[in-house]
Amino acid sequence: MNLVVLIGRLTRDPELKFGQSGKAYSRFSLAVDRAFSKGETDFINCVAFGKTAELIGEYLRKGRKIAINGRLQMNRYEVNGEKRITYDVLVESMEFVESKGGEGVADFNPAPTYSSAPKNDSVPTTDYDNSFDEDEFPF
Repeated sequence: MNLVVLIGRLTRDPELKFGQSGKAYSRFSLAVDRAFSKGETDFINCVAFGKTAELIGEYLRKGRKIAINGRLQMNRYEVNGEKRITYDVLVESMEFVESKGGEGVADFNPAPTYSSAPKNDSVPTTDYDNSFDEDEFPF
């Protein structure tokens, strides 16, 4: 099972771009504190697609705390004959963890959740598709 859940702060403003087919994607990184290592932080690269990418690109900025749910993907490529490997978290859903002012989520208003994955409601959702062609995106 490949499941990643992270809570962290954006290290920079997300990049919202569109592939050749017009599908949105957004790249960003999260600073996630290590649970049992005081003062240590991991910086994790993430990418979202579709409506989730558009929401991230529109509403999130550097320093904003969010929770994401996704899966880990390894990418291999070559630069000047040197083989390299990178890891990205492919975001399937995200939540705002604190209010815009940064005081934490208000008790009376739960944080909204945004997801790229199709819902399992009685009404099928067909307005977007989170599958993608790996050749379409430059990473």
